[in-house]
Amino acid sequence: MTKDEWLLQGQTLFGQNMMQWKFKCPYCGHIATVADYKNAGAPESGVGFSCVGRWLEVHKEAFDDKDKRKIPCDYSGGGLINISPVDVDGNMVFEFGV
Repeated sequence: MTKDEWLLQGQTLFGQNMMQWKFKCPYCGHIATVADYKNAGAPESGVGFSCVGRWLEVHKEAFDDKDKRKIPCDYSGGGLINISPVDVDGNMVFEFGV
C-alpha cells in the first residue's frame, strides 16, 4: 500500500491523534501505542518497526520459544529475519493493533 493509504487507514482506525495509534508486534503479539513507544524512550523510527520491548528493561528475546511470558520482546524489523507483515511503499512495518 502507499503511505497515503496507510495514513488513511490509521486515521480511520484510531483518529487524528497519532499518539493513540496501535501497532502489533508480529512475533510476540504485544500491542503498543505510539505513546507507549515514546514513554519507553524509543526513537520515532522504531515505532511500528520494532517491538516496544527493545526499549523496556523487562522483555523477552524474539525467537526464544522457551520464554512463554506474555510480555513484549526485542524483535526488530531491521534484523536478519523480517516478519513484518505490511508493505508501505517498500518498507515492511507492523500491522495496526486492533
